[in-house]
Amino acid sequence: MYTIKFNAIDIEAKVVYCYFRDISENKKNSGIERHFSYDTFVEKEPILKSMLEGDIYSIYLEDSYTEKKSVDGSYTSLTEPETDYVKDLIKRACVDLEFDNLLVSTIDDQINSFIKEFFEETSTSSTTTPLIDNQRDFLEEFFKDIEEKDDLDEIFSKIEEKDDLDEIFSKIEEKDIK
Repeated sequence: MYTIKFNAIDIEAKVVYCYFRDISENKKNSGIERHFSYDTFVEKEPILKSMLEGDIYSIYLEDSYTEKKSVDGSYTSLTEPETDYVKDLIKRACVDLEFDNLLVSTIDDQINSFIKEFFEETSTSSTTTPLIDNQRDFLEEFFKDIEEKDDLDEIFSKIEEKDDLDEIFSKIEEKDIK
């Protein structure tokens, strides 16, 4: 037994979403989700693109509920062959992981990629060690710099206040001298 969801939208968001979760008695695992760029996905699956032609802009399936939405606000159910096709797409995307090469990278993926690139070896020489061995934690240092900058801002603001006070006192002294 399983639960599934699917949503394909060809306007604005332009996304294909697939979800699969095995809810069998002995399998209490979390679901598998996949998000794809609509344009990239339909290059591999032209049948899906043909299902979203004309006024149809969205296909949605959740377990046994299905719908095709039109731009005029109306909706109809998927046909049996369309439902079978979408269920097959969900299996191929979430169970077989057939489309993982099309996945949209997340912010976390991009950050991890940046950190790996930043901490790569600086030289191929055997005498050098990876940059990660020679430097402190990048994020720790980054936040420390921000804290120090905040401290400096506070100091500069006090200096500016002091300059204002010095100016006021000098004016008072000038008046007293006259």
